Amino acid sequence: MTLAVMAVLFTVSRPYTAYLLYKRAGDYMSASLILDAARSYRKSLAFDSRDVDARTWLAYCYSLLGMTDKALAEYNTAIAQDPDNVMAYFDLGVIYKDMGETELARKMFIKGRDCRQSVNTIDLNYRFYTRSCRHMLNIMDKTSANTEP
Repeated sequence: MTLAVMAVLFTVSRPYTAYLLYKRAGDYMSASLILDAARSYRKSLAFDSRDVDARTWLAYCYSLLGMTDKALAEYNTAIAQDPDNVMAYFDLGVIYKDMGETELARKMFIKGRDCRQSVNTIDLNYRFYTRSCRHMLNIMDKTSANTEP
């Protein structure tokens, strides 16, 4: 097999390889093997760096592993690739809320609430995350109303 043929085969198989790694990462997530899932999502992104869903899941893995700086960086990259990534906005809001950055959290929940449906998000997930953003904003509003003198 010549080098040129091998290069063509590698190029053609990249999307399928990325898909297989993405699916493996999902299996790891289902088994609560978060570190292994993160590794597979990273590998998947090495084959297809434009996969917004894999990047969002990688960021989620990082947040579960306590790697907040990496999670923030990946979520921001995912949003740069897909400005209507409602899942990334919601997860960023949760991270900022946990960090005590209430205004940043509110900003992320508002952006998530106001997102249009992205081609990267199925209808059920879109509705779930926009509703969750609204719910978090309601909780934050009630909390701030209870703490005012």
